[in-house]
Amino acid sequence: MYQRQEIFNIIEFFTSQKLINFYTTLFENLDLSPLPDKVPSKYGPTGFSRHALFRAFIVMKCRKICSSY
Repeated sequence: MYQRQEIFNIIEFFTSQKLINFYTTLFENLDLSPLPDKVPSKYGPTGFSRHALFRAFIVMKCRKICSSY
């Protein structure tokens, strides 16, 4: 299972270099400082990075990926 996870972490297998460069440039110029990255919780773990979730949302909208449950 560990080897499978390593393969999924290599974004170059699934995305063209042109698209990777687009997102890299976009995220380097995106100021997320007004959005706190992790919010402290008094009930448990802090959870996911809000910056990472926001970037994932941008990629979803750019790639027109729908989320359905």
